[in-house]
Amino acid sequence: MENFLPKGKKQIKNKALALLLITGAVYFFLRFISPLLTPVMLAAIFLTLCYPTFDDIQKKTRIKKQYLASGILLLLCMVLIVLVWMGGSLLLRQIPIWVEETDHWQEDIRQVVKQGCENIEDIFGIRTNNLSRSITEQVDVWIENFQVQVLPNVLGESWGYIRHLISIIAVLAVTMIATVLLAKDYDAILSMVGAHRESRLILEIALRVIRYLAVYIKAQLLIMLLIGTVCVLFLSLARVENGWIFGIAAGLLDALPFIGTGVVLVPLAVWQFIQGYYGRALLCVGAYVVCMLIRQFTEPKLIGKEAGVYPVAVLIGIYGGLKLFGIAGIVKGPVGLVMIKEAYAVCLRLVDEKNQKDYDKEKDFGQEEEL
Repeated sequence: MENFLPKGKKQIKNKALALLLITGAVYFFLRFISPLLTPVMLAAIFLTLCYPTFDDIQKKTRIKKQYLASGILLLLCMVLIVLVWMGGSLLLRQIPIWVEETDHWQEDIRQVVKQGCENIEDIFGIRTNNLSRSITEQVDVWIENFQVQVLPNVLGESWGYIRHLISIIAVLAVTMIATVLLAKDYDAILSMVGAHRESRLILEIALRVIRYLAVYIKAQLLIMLLIGTVCVLFLSLARVENGWIFGIAAGLLDALPFIGTGVVLVPLAVWQFIQGYYGRALLCVGAYVVCMLIRQFTEPKLIGKEAGVYPVAVLIGIYGGLKLFGIAGIVKGPVGLVMIKEAYAVCLRLVDEKNQKDYDKEKDFGQEEEL
């Protein structure tokens, strides 16, 4: 049947089949292979991005590249471990304080709800007795669940948190070892890979994906810094108590898709409104809207423009990655999209080269027959 298809339809069918196979291979790699090779992949990405700098430093200082790479990684790991340790220690110290203060919180929230309902009644002329009673009952239920369920579960999972921390430290340690080993033989590995055409094509795809990763991380850090600055400015202008802390938290949480700054700014706006600070609530909402616009317009342009991917494709990649891989899909989705794009481009290039060779052979054969 396939032999009777027109040539154009055959090519379309072959391209669609190639795209489907490439997509399946990328999914299999991201789902099953990449978790097993995470330390080696992190080491390869780190070296690829920093190797030219390490090479220049080695020429000037005679310090070997593997020592430079391991030293920088060790410093980064120490900073990360210290930050995680400080955050965990602070959380463990705060939990007993939260337990003791829950009764005070309950009474404070009741007073705030009562005051907020009175403000609504004064402004709109609506009786809010039932609303106040309903909210107060829900607050009591929430406080009780927090005391009976949430806090015991947090304390009960402490060993699980320690296991996760140990696993992260283990990954970092293996990554450091892999970086030292790869840095030592990096030039030899590149020479060996460059000796074969097939491996050169794989290396070309890998380098483009790594370049995209660098662009992606740079864009996320830039957007988080920009949004954090905007939040701090808005909340400081609104004179919200500890506004700079909320602003920094909003900037950091903005990296989480579909949650972002809203998890900080929306409850903060509601709280300010209930307390009767309508101007502060309006500024909190304004900060949230501005932050949403910044991410929606800046992220696709920064990532898509640098990586050669359409902005809407970046958004689809993030959404699809979340559906397929969970929270790791924030990175795996766009990276998988770039892998499919680059592998498909290489595949089309190989097909074009083959068609050109076949055309040249037919042309030479025709000229020989004429002679």
